[in-house]
Amino acid sequence: MDHGAALLTIFIAFVAAIIGGEIAMRLKMPSVVGQIIAGVVVGKSVLNWVSIDTTPILFELGELGAAFLLFSVGLETPFDKIKQVGREALVVAVLGVIVPFIVGFAWAHFAGFPNNQAAFVAAAFIATSAGITAKILQELGVIDQKYSQVILGAAVIDDVLAMLVLSVVSAVSTGETVNFASIAIVIVQSLAFIFLMSTLGRKIAKSRGSRILDKPLSPLSPWSLSIALCIGVAVLANKLGLAAIIGAFLVGMVLAETDYKEWIHEKVIDLNEFIVPFFFISAGLNVDIEAFRSLDALGQLLLVSTLAVVGKFVGAFLGASQNRRVVGIGMVPRGEVGIIIAGLGFQFKVIGKDIYSLLVGMSLLTSIVAAPILKALVKKDGSDEQT
Repeated sequence: MDHGAALLTIFIAFVAAIIGGEIAMRLKMPSVVGQIIAGVVVGKSVLNWVSIDTTPILFELGELGAAFLLFSVGLETPFDKIKQVGREALVVAVLGVIVPFIVGFAWAHFAGFPNNQAAFVAAAFIATSAGITAKILQELGVIDQKYSQVILGAAVIDDVLAMLVLSVVSAVSTGETVNFASIAIVIVQSLAFIFLMSTLGRKIAKSRGSRILDKPLSPLSPWSLSIALCIGVAVLANKLGLAAIIGAFLVGMVLAETDYKEWIHEKVIDLNEFIVPFFFISAGLNVDIEAFRSLDALGQLLLVSTLAVVGKFVGAFLGASQNRRVVGIGMVPRGEVGIIIAGLGFQFKVIGKDIYSLLVGMSLLTSIVAAPILKALVKKDGSDEQT
C-alpha cells in the first residue's frame, strides 16, 4: 500500500465530511446528511477522488466511527432508561421487522423478481441504522427523552432480528439447507450476551468499576481502559452474530454506571469529532449514480424508497405508545445495515448490480430523507411527549 496516497485519501475524505457537515447545518439540517452527500460527491459517482475499493482503511475507519458513536450514545443511556421502555421497544422492533418485510417482498414479487431475490430485497427493507438515528438524536439534544430510548432499544432488538432473518434468507437464497440448530445457537448467544452485559456487566461496574478506575497508573488509564473495552466487546459481539456497534453501545451503558461517566463522555466526544465522520462519508462512497441515470431506474428508486419509509414507519408507529410519529421516522434510516445486506446478496450472486445499486440507493435515501423529517417532528411532537 502507498501510505502517502492512503493519507491523502483520508485527508480528502475527512475535509469533505467537515465541509458537508457545515453546509448541512447552515441549511438547518443534521450534519449527517451533508456528510453522506459529501461521500457521494468525492466518490466514484462524481469527482472520483476517493474510493473504498483502493483505500480499504476508509471502511475500517468507518466501522470504528460507528462503534464509538454508539459507545458515546450508550454513555448517555443507562440500563434503567432502556428497562423502562423495554416492552414498548420490543413491540416497535418486531412490528418494524414484520411490516417492512411483507411490503418489500410483495413489491419485489409483483415486480417480477424470483423469490430468492425478493427475499433479499425484503431483508434490506427491515434494516435500521442505529448509528444514523443516534447521531441525529444527539445533535438535537433529545437522546435522554423516552422516545429516544424506545428507538435505541428497538434498534438493538432489531439488530438481533435482522441477523436472524438474514441468516435464513442467505441460506434459502443460496440453495443451502436452513440449519435451524445454528440459528437457535445464534439466538441464544445473542440473548445471553445482552443479558450478561446488562446484569453481570452492570454489577461489576457498580461494585468494582469505580474502585479500579480510582487507582490508575496514569491519569489517562481510565480512558485507555474504556477504549479497549469498547473495541474488545464490539469484536466479541461481532463474533456472536451481532453487529459490532451493539457491543460498543452496551459497553457505554455499562460504563454509564460508574462515577467516571461524565469524564469519559467528554473525552469520547472529542474523539468522535475525528472518527465518526468516516462512518457517514463511507456510506456515501458506496453510491453509484450511474445506475440511476435513466428515468425508469430513478422512478424505481423513488418507489422502493417510499415503500421502505412507509413500511418501517407504519410498523414502528403501530408499536409505539407515545410520540408515534417520532418513533416511526426514527426507525426509518437503513444506512450501513441495508448496504451490508445488499452487499451480501451481490456477493452470493443472488442479486445483480442493478438491484444492488437500487438497495444501496434506497438505504442512503431513507437515511437522508429521515433526518430533516425527524428534526421537524422532534420540535413539533417531541417537546411535550404527546402522541
